[in-house]
Amino acid sequence: MTEIYPDDGRLVNATPAPTRISGLPDDDHATFLQLWQKWQQHSNKNKLLSVYYDGHRAFQDLGISIPPQMTRTKAALGWPQKVVTTLARRHVFEGYSLNGAPDAFEANEILSANNYDLDLAQAITSAYKHSFSLLTVTQGDETIGEPPVVVQARDAEWSAALWDTRRRIIEAAITIDKTDKYGQPTGAIMHTHTAIWRIDARENGGGWKAEKLGDTPNRIFVEALCYDPQLNRPLGHSRITREVRYLTDAAVRTMVRAETSAEFFSSPQRYVLGAERADFAGQDRWSAIMARVQVLEPNENGDIPSVGQFSQMTMSPHLEMYRQLAQNLCAATNLPQSAIGVFAENPASAEAMQAAEAALADEAEYQWRIFTAPLRRTLQNIIMVRDKLDEPPAESWKTSVKWTPARYSSPSSAADFAVKMVSAFPSLQESQTLMRRAGLTEDDLADINAENRKKNAVSLLDRALAATNNEGHVDESGENTENGDVNNSDENGGADNSTNNAGSSNVGGNLGVNNPSNTRNRVKRNIKLPGGTKTPINR
Repeated sequence: MTEIYPDDGRLVNATPAPTRISGLPDDDHATFLQLWQKWQQHSNKNKLLSVYYDGHRAFQDLGISIPPQMTRTKAALGWPQKVVTTLARRHVFEGYSLNGAPDAFEANEILSANNYDLDLAQAITSAYKHSFSLLTVTQGDETIGEPPVVVQARDAEWSAALWDTRRRIIEAAITIDKTDKYGQPTGAIMHTHTAIWRIDARENGGGWKAEKLGDTPNRIFVEALCYDPQLNRPLGHSRITREVRYLTDAAVRTMVRAETSAEFFSSPQRYVLGAERADFAGQDRWSAIMARVQVLEPNENGDIPSVGQFSQMTMSPHLEMYRQLAQNLCAATNLPQSAIGVFAENPASAEAMQAAEAALADEAEYQWRIFTAPLRRTLQNIIMVRDKLDEPPAESWKTSVKWTPARYSSPSSAADFAVKMVSAFPSLQESQTLMRRAGLTEDDLADINAENRKKNAVSLLDRALAATNNEGHVDESGENTENGDVNNSDENGGADNSTNNAGSSNVGGNLGVNNPSNTRNRVKRNIKLPGGTKTPINR
């Protein structure tokens, strides 16, 4: 049966909702039915979006200019995928911070155990494809090798959520994680403000059953990442809009028409005047065209047949239309034309590339602000599940999310920017924020800080060794000095003036005695041992 994915939300091959679930309270069962209906309502649209994203959209023939044999062409175009991934790749998560301190809540270990960077990138891609995705947080089973807290990204194609308009958070959510061999759902997890439920279909068609996985402290441990949410659509929109789908279909038709023209271009049509059909008997069309020598006899009237060729078709109109469709797509999605393979005759400069990507960078930065709140609450959910808290720590509301800068900046322009900022504001010389603004990532900054610590440690060690060597140095007069200071007695062997004030503060100041800040400036006297060796003695 041919699959049909209407754009108006109509149900096609809808999966019936479980009418009875044993072990599930009536209120929660009503919520489950609402979520199931919501999932069915958007299921066909989400499947259609996935078809476009994967490049599996069938060729939509208008039945006018394309020969019947060309309608079976398996044409494909990856524009919808470029529309999604080009923006999604601008979001590179670099961690959480609190007042500039990374990992203030010691959650990096849990994030690493859950491959949080990868799951978050996939969740963002799914949000751009289907309008939203979910991040769920649950207690892990460490006996089977799970981390203490499990963080999972959920695709909207197999999820649904109810939105609380007043609190601007998810009210309830369902994620389908089991299907049979026919693709029909057989298991799901439902999240509410009071509990987490495991709902599965019994074997052999024996209905459905529910099992409570745990209670929640009046907080749902599910957050939604949405693309371009609006007041009337709080769960956002898909980047693969109706306009993108139309332009993709039109471009595929243009490609097929161009391929058809290329066939005629490669094998131009010819004509013969004054010949009989019998002259070509026993030859197929290809042999008649490609034969090197054609022998044509005069016709019954004695006229010699004339052979001609129709004007060759050109592909220029198709290529120009394809370029125009590509420009329309870029205008609708803020993509640079180079992202979909449309390049200028001359290579673009760094400034031109930055200008072409300015609109896309603006959209990425706008999405950062949208993603910040749900990602901050996701961190709170992790802390609450790990520490078994009824509410998040008060300081967690100040947590910020760090991203790699979205705007392209050439190394030369970034360096020039940093130099000018330091010249205008010298206090920014060692600013981490300035380095990030110049294009350095968190990993780059960590490597730089580690190298600086290593250099400082080596410098301190060198100074310590130099000081030790100076303490044991003997000058030509037989006196041991440090830092070039000579505070010994005069050449006549008499004591200096400071010795007349022994025990006074002046003595301590001159000799480094009873002065903690100058304890290293001690004067030492060399004496001769019986063997002639000199050794210093502290004075």
